[in-house]
This record gives sequence, structure tokens and C-alpha cells, in this order.
Amino acid sequence: HRSRCAEPRRTLSRACSTIAAVASTSESSKLGIAFPASAPGEGVNGRGLFCTGEDPALPLAKTPLGVVVCVPELVGAGGCEACVDAVRSLYENWGDTLGVAPPKLVVDFLTQAEMPKDLRVAVALVWATQSVPAWRAYRVETLPQNFDSLYLANDDELDALQDESVRRMAVGSGANYDAGWTQLNGQYPEVVTALQNAFDSNAGEGGEAGLQKDLRWARACAHTRAMSGLLGGGACAFVVPGVDLANHSFTPNTVFAVAPDGDSFQLVWDMEWSTAAGKRLEKQPPSENDEVLICYGARMPSALLMLHYGFFINDNPNDQLPMELMLPGARKIRSSSVAKAGKSLSDLNEQKPEWAARQMMALANPTGAGDDTSDLNAIEAMRTASDTCLNSFPTTIEEDELLLSSHGVEKTMTPRFEMCVRYRLSQKRNVVAFTRFLDKAQEGLSLEEESS
Repeated sequence: HRSRCAEPRRTLSRACSTIAAVASTSESSKLGIAFPASAPGEGVNGRGLFCTGEDPALPLAKTPLGVVVCVPELVGAGGCEACVDAVRSLYENWGDTLGVAPPKLVVDFLTQAEMPKDLRVAVALVWATQSVPAWRAYRVETLPQNFDSLYLANDDELDALQDESVRRMAVGSGANYDAGWTQLNGQYPEVVTALQNAFDSNAGEGGEAGLQKDLRWARACAHTRAMSGLLGGGACAFVVPGVDLANHSFTPNTVFAVAPDGDSFQLVWDMEWSTAAGKRLEKQPPSENDEVLICYGARMPSALLMLHYGFFINDNPNDQLPMELMLPGARKIRSSSVAKAGKSLSDLNEQKPEWAARQMMALANPTGAGDDTSDLNAIEAMRTASDTCLNSFPTTIEEDELLLSSHGVEKTMTPRFEMCVRYRLSQKRNVVAFTRFLDKAQEGLSLEEESS
């Protein structure tokens, strides 16, 4: 899921291939990862987890709580003392479960430092993957070496977005995350020393620059793999080996949490398939080869998915049309005209233009004031804005499609560059969909005029 450009799907064909996540002879086997009702494999979203049976009562994946990375989400005045104590106890138990526990000064930082939680998770990951053989092996065998998060993009990749606002967001986020190293050095030099010692003992070379690069990797890992959950009555961020293989969907079919017995962190099938819109009416058990899916954020638009997770989803329900397209008709075109056009598009199963109609409905005139002439004037003004927007892009839809099709053969782009091209192509297609909505709205008004 961490670098996906394809749209997630809920099931996989029977031809899917499952793979072993961790060899039984590996040091990483000491993490105790179990897949009672799923197996790692390759599918339409790349690597993920897939159901191996139809029993919803069996956990899909579970990992002993005594081996996970965990930090309290809140520290300081707003923190939960019982939660902090539970996290401290977790790391103390690493000595028994993993053979080595983090030093007290590192645990103090993870549980008390008033620093961003993703930075605290990153510090834990650096120490774990450099000092703990089982975590080190899991990193080598399973975790990505590189991430496609947009804040890590170079100038060419950011230019490929053809979206200055998203570019600025990515640059600002990258600078903010890089500043974390300066904060860490300035406020917690003893923690940096502990990380440097662990890094030097394992990597053997690279020095401070090597550690800084490793922290950047760990922070990207935290962004793409951390999960929320409760421990000791407080909210925590976890990185859970094995469970972290599940991919994203806006219609997830599983839930994750610390198990009721408190011994593991597990992923279980959700019979009601919870979504942002609520529960499904009919309960649905798993089927063999269904992909195991979780939701990274029910309201996340494409820009944020790319920024933090490094993947893009076509037809993201959270994306919005550019406001400059709709403003010329805002509170001018009657909502009845918008609704009529939307209904026609829905009847024709034109999903994207119908989506555009729903976007416009939020800005339409609900009072009924106005007439066909004012509606047509608003439509014409919005059409002009749409044409201006589409013509402002440096490349056309056809050029983007050709670039992507040639890349499919020649593999000329990095995954992040491809993600940026797919994003800009979707933005252009959204404008075209809006134009199609305008055509249908104008057509409806013209038919009314002819009939009268």
C-alpha cells in the first residue's frame, strides 16, 4: 500500500500468489508474527495480506505486544500516566522477548518528550532496527528500503505534479520534517548519541550523515506504517510487524487493535465493513483470497495520501474540484438545475460528471431565485473558467496518457514521478467531468425552453 498508484480493490482473483513474510529460520521469527487466517502475498495493490479461510472469528494477523514499537500519542500535561506506565513496561519486557531493551534515556524520550509522535516513533524505529536483531532482520526482509512519500520528492517530481499548491505543501512538509533532526540534536543530544552508537555498532560507517539519513527513513516508515490503538487507557501510535502489511481502502474490511487479553496487537475481520458512511446493512464474512484492507484515513484527499503515504488512488471520494471552476456560478445557478443534471448523469451511469454535479450542489442557489437565463449565464461563466484551467496545464490529457503508456513498456519513470503524473492527469479529467456536467445542465435548460 505504501507506494500504490492503482486503485485498491476489495478482492483478489484465485490466481493470487502468497509468499512467506518471514522465514522461520530468520532472526525476525523471534517477533512472533502469526497469520492465523491470512497470508502475505502479491495482488493488484502489490504486496499485502490475503484471507486464507472463511472464519471471521479467527484473527487475520497478530503480533505479541511485547515486541511492537509504541509511543503515547499525547505527552506532557495532556498525557495519560497509566498509558505512559504501560508503554514503559512494554519496553522493559523487550529484554525478555527480544534479548535487548532500549536504554532508559531513549524510553524517557519516547514517553515524555514533547516532540511530534512521528518523530518519537522514528527514534524508536532507528534504535530497534539498529540494536535488536529481530527488528533488524524484519527491516531487511520486509520493510521498504525507500518510500515514495511526496515530501521526499525532488524538483523534477514536484514539477510533474503541475499543481503549485500541492508542491508548496510537499516542500513545506519536507522542510518541517528535516527540522526534526535539528530539534533532536539541540534538545536531546543524549538521545542522538545513543542512536549514533547503535548506528555505528551496526552499520559501521556513515557517521552523523548516515544516522540522519536513517532517521529520515524511519520517519517515513512511521508515516506509512504506524497504527493507532489504546494501551493503558491512552491513545498510542504502534508499528506492528506483520499487521503493518495490510493495504488501504476507503471501504476497509478489517479493524485493528490491542487484543482484549492485552497480549497481542491483532487484525480481525469486520463483518459489517465499517466505512465513513456507517455500517453495511448486510454482514459479510471473509472469502478465501479476499484482500485484507484497513483505512489510513476516511477523509484523506489524494494530496495527503501522496504526501504521507506515497500512493495515489483514482476517483478518490475525498477529492474536490478546484474552487475557481465553481465560484463563477456559486449561489447563482439554481440547485434545481444542478439536481436535474445530476439525475440525468446518474441515469446514464456517468459517475465522474455526476460526482462533479454533487460538488456543485453544495454551492448552488437553494432559494429558487433566478431563471433559465441566469442559470445559462452562470454555466457559461463556469465553462470559461474550466477552459482557462485546462489550458493552464503545461501538458494535455493525451500527452499524459501517452507518457504513462510508454512508461508501462519502457519503465522510464520513478514510482513517485509516475504517481505525480497520474495525479495531474486525474485533475484534468476532473475538469473535463465538470465540463460534461455543465453540458448536461445546459442541455436540460434548453429542453425546457423548447418544450415551453
